[in-house]
Amino acid sequence: MATKLEALQELERRGKLPDDMRPLYDEAVKRGLIKGEKPKESDLRGGGVGSFLTSIPEGIPIAGPAILGGLQRAGAYGRSLMSGQPYEEELKTVQGMTEEAQAEHPYLSTAGHVTGGVASLVPLAATGPGAVAMGLRGGSLLGRGATAAGTFGTVGGVDSAIRSGGDPMEIAKGAALGAAGGVTGPLIGAGMNSLVRPGGPLSSISRGAANYAMEAAPSAGQVAELQRLGPHATLADVSPEWMGVARGAASRPGNRDAIVQALLDRQAGANRRLGQDLDASLGAVRNPGRTEAYLRASREALGPQYQQALHGARAVDTQGIADTLDTLAVDLRGPAQQAVQRVRGYLNIPGQQALDPSPRALLETRHAIDGLMAAETNPQVVRQLTMARQQIDQEIARAVPGIKNVDAQFAELARQSEGLQRGGQVLDSGKTAIRPEDLAAELQAASPSVPQRMQEGARAEIDRVAGTNANDPAALQRLVKGEGDWNRDKLRTLFGPQADDALNAIDRETTFYRTANRVTSGSDTAMASQFGEFLNRAGTPQKIPHDLSVLGALLRGGQKALGSGAAARAERFASELGHASVATGADRDALVAAIQDYARRRALGQPVSDRAARAAQALLYGGQGPLRERFKAIGGY
Repeated sequence: MATKLEALQELERRGKLPDDMRPLYDEAVKRGLIKGEKPKESDLRGGGVGSFLTSIPEGIPIAGPAILGGLQRAGAYGRSLMSGQPYEEELKTVQGMTEEAQAEHPYLSTAGHVTGGVASLVPLAATGPGAVAMGLRGGSLLGRGATAAGTFGTVGGVDSAIRSGGDPMEIAKGAALGAAGGVTGPLIGAGMNSLVRPGGPLSSISRGAANYAMEAAPSAGQVAELQRLGPHATLADVSPEWMGVARGAASRPGNRDAIVQALLDRQAGANRRLGQDLDASLGAVRNPGRTEAYLRASREALGPQYQQALHGARAVDTQGIADTLDTLAVDLRGPAQQAVQRVRGYLNIPGQQALDPSPRALLETRHAIDGLMAAETNPQVVRQLTMARQQIDQEIARAVPGIKNVDAQFAELARQSEGLQRGGQVLDSGKTAIRPEDLAAELQAASPSVPQRMQEGARAEIDRVAGTNANDPAALQRLVKGEGDWNRDKLRTLFGPQADDALNAIDRETTFYRTANRVTSGSDTAMASQFGEFLNRAGTPQKIPHDLSVLGALLRGGQKALGSGAAARAERFASELGHASVATGADRDALVAAIQDYARRRALGQPVSDRAARAAQALLYGGQGPLRERFKAIGGY
C-alpha cells in the first residue's frame, strides 16, 4: 500500500496524476497517509513550456550547462523548503523533470537551444572585434571564412569538452560542427552581396575589380575636387587610394606603358591649357620691354611740344632760388651739402658767376635734378633735391605759359612706366614684399591708367616664371602662393574675382604634374602597397595539400593551373583598375557615377546580408547540441 501511495504522490508532484485517480489521492492526503503536493505551473502545462525555457540557458555556449545546473539547484532548494523532502531527492526530481520534458518535446527543446545560442551571439556581433572574429568583417572571403571557422570551432570544441566531460571524440565533433556553422556566415553574406551587381562601366570589368573600385569609392569632397580641377582630372589626382592604384598598375610591366602614356599625353598639353586659362582670367600677355619702349618713345615725342612752349617764354628770375641754395650750402654738411652746391652751380651761366635768365637752361636744370634723384638713395639728399626742384618747377611754370600741360602728359607716361615696373614686383617675396593692404592703397590713389600697367607687369612676371619653368608648374604655384596668402590676396586685389580662375588653373596643373611625377618616377612606393596587396591576393592561388603519392602529382598539376589562372586574374585587375585610375572626361564621370551607385546599393544591402550571415551562424551554432543528439539517435554521429 505504501508503494502505491508513493507512486500517487510522485505522479502528483510531476503534474501527471490521471483524473480517475484524483479521488483516491485526495482521500489519502485527507487521512494523512501522504503529504499533498502542489504541482508547478510549468508541470501543469504538460512540460512543453518548461522544455523550451530550460533549453534556452542550456543552449548558451560553454556556460550553458553551468547556468542550467544553477537554475536546477535553485529550484530543488525551493521545492525542498516547501515539501520538506531532502534537497538531494528534489534535485533528482527537478533534473528528471527537465530531461523528461525535453525528451517529450524535442522540437521545443531544440528551439530553446537555438534561442540560447542566438541570444549569446548577438552582443558579440555588435562589436567590431566580435564581427571580425565571426568573419563578418575584414579581409578576403577566404580569410573571413577561416577566421569564423577558427572562432566557432574553438568555442564548439570547448563547449563539447564541458558537456561531455572531456571526451576526445565529442570534442572533435563539437569543433567540426562549430567550424561548419561559423564558416556559413561569411559565405551567406558574400552570396547575398553578390546579388547586388555593378552597373555602368563597372559592368564591363571583372567583379573583383569592381568590388575594389567600390571599396575605394571617392568621397563627396573628392568628387567636388574632380569637378574643380576640370575634365582632365583623374581619380589618381584626388584620391590617395586611386593614386596607389595608378602606382601599382604602372609598376607592372604589362600595364606601365598604357598608364604612363595617358599621364604623359596630359602633361604635353599643360602649357597650352595653362596659357589659355591665364589669358582668359588675367588678360593676354604683353611684352613689358616693348611696352616700356613705347612709353619711353611717347615721352621723347613730347620734345617738340616743350620747344613750342619755350618759344613764347619770358626770362626766368632764379635769384630767390639761388639765395636759398646758398644759405643751405652754408648750413648743411656731407652729401646733402654737396648736392645743394651742385644744383646752385646749375643756375649760373656756364663759366660765369652770373645767374642764367634762359627758361630753356632752367628746364634743363630740372631735368638734371631728375637724373640725380633717380640714382640717389640717401634720404637727406633726396629731400634737398626735391625742394630745389619744386622751386625751379614753380619758376618755369611762371615764365613758360602752357608748359605744365606738357609736363602733365610726361608725368602720366612716367607713372605708367612706374606702374609697369611695380606690377612686376607685386609677387615678390622677402623683406621687399608689398603688403596686400599697401597695394590696395596704391591702386586707390593711382591715376586711371596705372592699374592697367600694373596688371600688365604682374601678368608678364607670371608668364616669365611659367616660361622658364615649363616642366615644373609647381614653381609657378610657389610664386603665386608666396609666403602665406599674401600673393593670392594681391592677385585678387589687382585683377578682381577672376584671379581665382587663374589660381585654380595653376593649382590644377601643379596637381597634374605631381600625379604624373609620382606615377612615372617610381617614387612613393608605399602609396601602392594597399593595391599591391590586393593584386598579390588575387594572384596567389589557394594552397592545395599534395603530399600524397599518387594523388599528389594530379594535385601539383592542378596547383600550377590555379597559379596560372590567379596570375592572369591579377594582371586583369591591374589593367582594369589602372585604366580607371587615369580616366578623364566623360569616361571618368560615368565611372565615378557607377562606383558611387554600386557603393550606395551595397551599403543599403549590407545590413541585410550581415543579419542573414549572423542568423545562419547563430542557427547552425545554436542548434549544434540538438544536432549532435539527433545524429547520435540515428547512429551517424
